[in-house]
Amino acid sequence: MATKQNAANTLSDEVEKVLNYVKDQLYSDRLTSGDRLPAERRLSETLGVSRAHVRVAYQKLEFYGLVKTYPQSGTIVTQMKPQQIESLFRDMLKIDRYDFSSLVDVRLLLEVEAARLAAINRDEEDLEAMKNAMEQCEEHFGTEQQVPRDFEFHQTVARAAHNPVMSSLLLIITPDVLKYFQKYKVCSVPREDVLREHQELYTCIQNGDCEGAMSVVRHHLSTLLEFSQTHKKTQPNNR
Repeated sequence: MATKQNAANTLSDEVEKVLNYVKDQLYSDRLTSGDRLPAERRLSETLGVSRAHVRVAYQKLEFYGLVKTYPQSGTIVTQMKPQQIESLFRDMLKIDRYDFSSLVDVRLLLEVEAARLAAINRDEEDLEAMKNAMEQCEEHFGTEQQVPRDFEFHQTVARAAHNPVMSSLLLIITPDVLKYFQKYKVCSVPREDVLREHQELYTCIQNGDCEGAMSVVRHHLSTLLEFSQTHKKTQPNNR
């Protein structure tokens, strides 16, 4: 259990490591408006994190308007005043400000719709990516790589929907959900159930079964949803 919790925590902590690096670069004027952020590969090597963590961090930065990605030009820092930058980074980095139940609700809505669209829009390349991610998740189940591999499988489903906005939103919020998952020690689902549900989801998407895919996702995330609703009832009403 401790290993799984550490993996969930690492996934979010490493994203914060990238965000803090960019924040420091901006505050020290080593990065200014119009400058290009380091390439994902170079920054991952500099900070000792995976390219996936860098990609999630860059997605967050773009979602909040701090950077803009241009084809052939890379990811460019936008023009913002210092007080705007401070406010946006405060929102991005203070994960505890977000309501866990709300994050889970949004994740469920997005993942159910992503599964439906994936069953309609997937191509052979998407199916191959899903299959590979599913096999990697099975291979690394019970290790420190379990949570990142599971995260990647769900991302392959989101990408198969061929809706980049939906995929980006899931990429942004899921690490925050996982951090709460670790913080409150949500009980893990048995290995055989997780792997069976992954296979069922893959099969539904492969067969173009929209309703089946949506149903599998709802059931797959039901434990997390039930926990978030119970947790919400036990927390003070923060306004």
